[in-house]
Amino acid sequence: MKNMVVLLILLAVSNVSYSQIKPVGIEKEFEELTAHWHQISDLLSTYNGLSDFCVTPEFRNESIKVLSTIHHIDSLILDLMHDPTSSLQVSKKEREKTIDEIEKFEQEYGIRSFIDFLKESCLTRNELEVNAESLKNESGMYSYDGQVIMLETRLSKYLKHLTKKVDMIEEHIHHIHPDQLLDIKLISQNI
Repeated sequence: MKNMVVLLILLAVSNVSYSQIKPVGIEKEFEELTAHWHQISDLLSTYNGLSDFCVTPEFRNESIKVLSTIHHIDSLILDLMHDPTSSLQVSKKEREKTIDEIEKFEQEYGIRSFIDFLKESCLTRNELEVNAESLKNESGMYSYDGQVIMLETRLSKYLKHLTKKVDMIEEHIHHIHPDQLLDIKLISQNI
């Protein structure tokens, strides 16, 4: 319960500060989203964080909203990279790497797969909680603690890969001159 209260306070503070951000360039905006995602990912990597995601609509909605916004911005950048009329001053190699990274991110870690993965994790967590008493009599990986560790390991692995992709996209955004992303900035302010 204490964890949930602390989490709600953290989310309230971050949500207030996140919603009061003054319009900034897409590079800075994506950097802030990435930092916010890192906080969410760190929480979700733990059993308590997963529990909060499963039972707290505010945390669940905030997590999905941040990842959705990241996907929205990377889709805009992908469209810009594919646009033959854009005047991006990015090397062909950098353009191809950026397109490849964003497409992999969209395919492997889209919103639907994120929600499906966490839904499955929540079902596993709920099953663990229902069977907690009988699992405490087991030993090793079959015990309650062993099952929690296995679930946390699975969560951590998935979120580590997802976060690594977000970080790679952020790096690619830094290679694009900010003036060339002005159109995206104007669109993203309407999200």
